Order: sequence, then structure tokens, then C-alpha cells
Amino acid sequence: MMIWSAGQRFREGDVCKGVVSDVFDFGVFVDLGGCAGFVNPSEITWMKYAEITEVMCEGREVSSLVIGHAPAREQVLLSIKGLEEDPMKKFAREHFGASFTGSVVMVTPVGLLVSLPGGVSGLLPGSAMVDIADEYRVGDEICVEVARINLHERQITLSLRART
Repeated sequence: MMIWSAGQRFREGDVCKGVVSDVFDFGVFVDLGGCAGFVNPSEITWMKYAEITEVMCEGREVSSLVIGHAPAREQVLLSIKGLEEDPMKKFAREHFGASFTGSVVMVTPVGLLVSLPGGVSGLLPGSAMVDIADEYRVGDEICVEVARINLHERQITLSLRART
């Protein structure tokens, strides 16, 4: 689909460069050389962040992927993370079934969230920790094995590995 905006032509799938002109909680505006581009927060990066300003700032040059058009606002819709490798897919390809020592990043009623290599986290369900669930706290190291990965739900399920 051809997108016309401020006299410029873009197609979905085009890669373009621009400069971040404004950063807001609801997204990032990118100057594409006289044409406005917009990046939704979910399209900025695969990394987790609390505030957009942790990963994006005004004046930064960015490469992005054209993913659509908002005709009412005359904006080209962009994805910066669309040009990056999905860390979940990379993790699945390289580490399915592997064992790791990870750090507990969150204790929840359903289990422990454990940090894993590659910037991803997995859930060790409470049912996998019979009689030892209260033993772990945030920051503790724990030995786990990657038991299941669901790319559609973006979930990694872990099992407890026996201490050696």
C-alpha cells in the first residue's frame, strides 16, 4: 500500500531514517524530513522500560520500519523494534531445554519471575516449587530449566533444576 504524506511517498515495509522531534508518554514523533512519523510505545524496543525517556530522547537519529498510516493525522506509523531481532525468538532458538542460574526479579502469587540470558524472563510456576515457595526472595539466585516457550503468548515457563 502506498502512503502519501506531506508530498513524500512511503510503502509499508519501507525502512527510513528520521530524527526524534518529541517524546511523550503516548509515543514518539519522528521528523522524516518534512513528514511526521509516529512510534507507538509498544513499537519502540523489545526491552522492558518504565518510562519512554529511558530508551528514547529528542534529537536522536533513528532508523525505523513503515508499518502503516494514520490519514486523519497525516502521520506515517513507524516501528523501531521492527528492525531489531526479537529476543524471545533468539532465546527460543538458542536455549530451549537449557538450564540456567537466574536471578529472581519478582515474587508473585503464581510463581517466581526469573531473569534469563538475552534480556528475557521466565516464570517458575508455584506448582513447580512445592514446599520451597517461601524460600526465595527478589535477588536470589535460582537454578532453572527452560520447560516451555510460547512465542505467540511471549511466555517462557521454567522448571526447578535440582541444586548440584
